Amino acid sequence: MQSTGILKILIFITSLFINYTMAQTNMQKLEWIIDSWVSEGVESNSYEHWEKLSDELFIGGSETVKNGDTIFSEKLKIVKEGEEIFYIADVSHNPAPVKFKLTSVSETEAVFENPEHDFPQKITYKLKEGDLYAAIEGNGKDRKWKKVEFLMKRMK
Repeated sequence: MQSTGILKILIFITSLFINYTMAQTNMQKLEWIIDSWVSEGVESNSYEHWEKLSDELFIGGSETVKNGDTIFSEKLKIVKEGEEIFYIADVSHNPAPVKFKLTSVSETEAVFENPEHDFPQKITYKLKEGDLYAAIEGNGKDRKWKKVEFLMKRMK
């Protein structure tokens, strides 16, 4: 009887360790996003930057600049909370920061989702041949699915 209790405790501790290790590994898998990126357009340029503050927190931001004026900006975080990882966007037109849960991750791709948010509901980042591809997608105001894509190069 006593060995059954010890076995249950060992299984519980092992599962906690595995879950913690998986979350750490997923944060480490996301480290390819850490850099400064630029998307140069005809009328405006967009910039995105990420830095690693700890094994559980990356902070970043995004700005779009047109004719020398910042026309859009947001504060960004990727944070490990408990066993889950979230992408948090803080944009002035939202009353509070919006969380997107990490639903898929590899050494070159990450998908974050929040089906309850108006738009976007899905954010995807991919590292392709040294460039950063990002897409935001979800139901638009007309309730039709739309996707907006960005291609960014490393800033030199």
